[in-house]
Amino acid sequence: MNDLLSIPEELFLLTVNEKTGRKAFLKSKKFDLLLSASLLMELALRNRIDTDLDNVIPDRPEPTGNPLLDSVLDLIQHSGEQQKITWWLLNLSEKSAHYREILVTGMVDKGLLKMEKERVFLGFSSTKYPILIRDQEVTEVKTRLKNLIFSNDLPDFRDVVIISLAWYGGLLNLILPGEEIEGSLGRIEQLARMDLIGQAVSKSMQELTRSILRSVITKDILGIKTPEEKLEELVEELKALMHIEKDPDLPDWLKKGTGQYLQTLNYIRETGTNEIVFNTKTGKYGLKAGAFQKLSF
Repeated sequence: MNDLLSIPEELFLLTVNEKTGRKAFLKSKKFDLLLSASLLMELALRNRIDTDLDNVIPDRPEPTGNPLLDSVLDLIQHSGEQQKITWWLLNLSEKSAHYREILVTGMVDKGLLKMEKERVFLGFSSTKYPILIRDQEVTEVKTRLKNLIFSNDLPDFRDVVIISLAWYGGLLNLILPGEEIEGSLGRIEQLARMDLIGQAVSKSMQELTRSILRSVITKDILGIKTPEEKLEELVEELKALMHIEKDPDLPDWLKKGTGQYLQTLNYIRETGTNEIVFNTKTGKYGLKAGAFQKLSF
């Protein structure tokens, strides 16, 4: 099944909780940015765009047959002038709600997701949410990436792209527990830097991917967010990781109204990032494995 899935679709599946069927990062600008990067990468892999290391250059205008990719391709083709990669990442991120809708619709059509309404106060229904119908595709993509990390196998270029986005975008904790990430840092960084690429991938394709990744991990492209907004994103992520549906079931360090929650907020304020973890045994905070990683070649 994964042969039929694009990089944006597999990136989306990484954020889905197999048990609840829910997607993490419902309010995350971080995922919007990673989705934008994955769209550019998929178009590059399909030879629809090229690059001169800084700018996105339209190449072949032929449609891909994928509604999401073709909507982005059409935008790039009719942009009128070359734009920098960072410009496109921000531009596409601003349209992320529209692109997420097309992405989800396509996955509904493939039978991967269904739409359900969330019941809220007094029984009224609010926004529809995508719910996983079956977990085999989520399990497949996560297992495939885990096996790649824990082996010395030569990676497929698409898998390297996904691991790179997951690593620099802070999504690997949705695949592996922190201690396993710590124990595999060398291999993960090696994959993320694409040192193991041995397939016939053109130099321009590698450079485009590196340029996109450099843009993704540039602090200012994610915009300025308050500590409260960063903590809200962290809560959404960990609700998916910990299979939590309701806020009252959150641990104290993530539950509003507790003293521990305020300590979490202060730690985010001090470090400037929500890429954090909390050790319930020691009562101490720390940074996630991979936080503030630099991209070097």
